[in-house]
Amino acid sequence: MNGCLYLIKQYLKNLAPSERKAADYLLANPSQAVNMGVQEIAQKAQTSAAALIRLSRRLGFKGYSDLRMSLAQEVFSSETEGDDVPLTTLAEHATVSSVVQTLVEGTADTIRRIQRVLSHEAIEDAVRRITNSSRVVISGVGASGIVATDLQQKLARLGIYAVYTSDPDMQVVLACSLTQDDLLIAISYSGESESILKVAREARKNSASLLSITRIGGNSLSRLSNTVLHVPNNESLFREGATLSRINQLLVVDILFAMILMNTHDTSSELLKRTWEAVSHVGKGD
Repeated sequence: MNGCLYLIKQYLKNLAPSERKAADYLLANPSQAVNMGVQEIAQKAQTSAAALIRLSRRLGFKGYSDLRMSLAQEVFSSETEGDDVPLTTLAEHATVSSVVQTLVEGTADTIRRIQRVLSHEAIEDAVRRITNSSRVVISGVGASGIVATDLQQKLARLGIYAVYTSDPDMQVVLACSLTQDDLLIAISYSGESESILKVAREARKNSASLLSITRIGGNSLSRLSNTVLHVPNNESLFREGATLSRINQLLVVDILFAMILMNTHDTSSELLKRTWEAVSHVGKGD
């Protein structure tokens, strides 16, 4: 995980007041902050040293020393990062060229930025939980349901039996039957979908593991989860349709697929070949 200033911006809206003071100071004075200790920054930001340490850990660092090192690397890097530019609503009379440019540039930017928020440790833990679980149930609705379907198909290609249904009530039923040896993968960009939270709570009642794919910054789903795979918080929750959030979630699924394939290459590569041959229509008549 890198891009300290970007991470701070992602978490900013969900920070406690004392932590936000420290975050605001770091964002406004990054060059000065790299040469300052915890107490000095706390004094300048009119907050406490404990709040700054809590902020560091919330961002995924072991402490402020690690955060300051990441901040220094960013400050003294030759690369510059602009502020987040949300995918704006396209004008009614926009040209084909402007629509294509807006969507392509927005997609390219969010794919690049997902590296800033996706923890390598969380990916490794997610792979371990998926491969070691007796049963895997996947939960998601709407656009996240499309991602859930893709994940189910990819796990099946690797020989991992995973269950997904688009019926929210059946997702709850499946979660009720999980045990401590099983895994629920909950996919929700907002992390506040009540139907997904209900599934997650039922799974946790039975001590099943919970892996979530959701936006960074903190939400109800991430607080219930054992492991969280974050995507950038760069799309309004009150949007006309999921675009960047869906692409980010699909990319996380592809990363999981690649990691599991790498870890189980001896068995999964042969299975991939067999499943492709079994369903392929290439060279077959009507």
